[in-house]
Amino acid sequence: MMNKDHQPGFYWAASLAIIFATTWVRYWFVSTGQLGLSPDEAQYWDWSRTLQWSYYSKGPLIACINALSTTLWGSTELGVRIGAIIGSFLMQVIVLGWIGLGWGRIRTACWSLLIMNTTVLFMAGGLLMTTDNPLLLCWIGALVCFGWAISTGSWPAFIGLGLCLALGIMAKYTMLLFIPLALVAAAWIHKGQTLPQGFWLRLVKTLGVGGLVGVLPIFVWNASNSWVGFKHVLYRGAMAGDKAQVFFTWKYFPEYLGGQLGVLTPWWFVFILLGAWLVTRQLLSQSENPSWPWLERSQAIILVVFFWPVWLFFLFWSVHAKVEANWSAVAYPTGMLLGALAWERFFHKDVRSKWRLVWPSLAAVVFILLHLQSVLPFDGRKNPMYRLRGWSELGQQVQLLMDEELDGGQHTFIFSEQYGLTAALSFYVPGQKRAFCISGDRKMNQYDLWPGPDQAMTTAIFVVKGEKKSVSGRISQLFEEVDEPIVVPTRQGKREGQTFTLFVCRGFNGQWPTQEGETF
Repeated sequence: MMNKDHQPGFYWAASLAIIFATTWVRYWFVSTGQLGLSPDEAQYWDWSRTLQWSYYSKGPLIACINALSTTLWGSTELGVRIGAIIGSFLMQVIVLGWIGLGWGRIRTACWSLLIMNTTVLFMAGGLLMTTDNPLLLCWIGALVCFGWAISTGSWPAFIGLGLCLALGIMAKYTMLLFIPLALVAAAWIHKGQTLPQGFWLRLVKTLGVGGLVGVLPIFVWNASNSWVGFKHVLYRGAMAGDKAQVFFTWKYFPEYLGGQLGVLTPWWFVFILLGAWLVTRQLLSQSENPSWPWLERSQAIILVVFFWPVWLFFLFWSVHAKVEANWSAVAYPTGMLLGALAWERFFHKDVRSKWRLVWPSLAAVVFILLHLQSVLPFDGRKNPMYRLRGWSELGQQVQLLMDEELDGGQHTFIFSEQYGLTAALSFYVPGQKRAFCISGDRKMNQYDLWPGPDQAMTTAIFVVKGEKKSVSGRISQLFEEVDEPIVVPTRQGKREGQTFTLFVCRGFNGQWPTQEGETF
């Protein structure tokens, strides 16, 4: 039984207002320089200056997007982040078309957009140009094409599905989960209805070809780079290395579960799980409740299959290994819809509850706080965005040091011990010459796979976070002498930024060390 939306004109207007208002706010936030690039954003930008089939930790899509956006908008914060802003806009448009037009549920679409734009996961994904943005865009596009293929069996649906699958894998390996989930969802749907003629053959071909096209450049690159990308995934997931020896531990579980509350906000987290449980119960019982905004069977199956297995997989994996909060991101495109359905079930217009407007109001407060960093009442290390402040001033101070003491830096290179700091130095030091990440007793990163500094270089500036009094013997042995430390406290506007220490290193011996150990 199809749910009839009341006041469709109002919900269409509200949905469009949400999309364009949030997109404008994101553009304003980025274009006014509220926050510096995150370490990963800067690293992906640096990748785009050396286009390859793949990279150490991710596929090539993020570098290609950055190469295109910075060609059009320049190598600026806006040039890097415009891809995230456009990706977020497209995600919202697709959800509106999918649920509002395709499913005929504009009220559900409107609430879904509200939830999307007021969870930290999607808010951050709409501002920061990381791999989660193109991954989620491809995942949502694949969901739409999969549902279209289920209902019509048309070739354009399968072509779109294959394209989204291939690009999604090139964005992040998590996209591979779509293949088994699509097969399970199709099999479940097939038990209760006849699928279009030739559906299974087309689906298997699409998933096979799309998956192969997505994996092929990553495989080719890894084959020529000692399989370091695949080793990285195995080590990060505790499927190789010392951490793989411990199969069960509780120490990571609270952090992961707390992370889910944080990236979704506690109230939307509850609504999402509640919606998932209600839809699953209705689906398994095969009964319809007049008070529940019931879905068509195939729609309910898609929502349930593309939420529960992913969410539970990472939940259970967190008792084996450290799982980052964003790894389960692909569970939440359908999760947002489930949360919207739960909202309709308990707080639709006919319910006179005093709590009806509390949750949207809290969500609006979260959105406003995130996008008004420059006026938040707390500063310094108490501010969660503290680690993204001060990059620009650091770059200016490094350049000033080169101009005053090192003849403009013509024979000087810049380096650090962390890939994120290295990437930020590459981006923010005027001229944007690539910095270097000295190897040592740490995890491998992309910079270890690129050449070190030219042997003709004679001096260097070593940069570390925080206040340091001296460099390690491993670094001092590369140079004839190392000057006294220069502590650089930074600010971004009126806000306190990070503190760094600079060391001028003179008389480089030309012996750049290679990566030690096998830690991925």
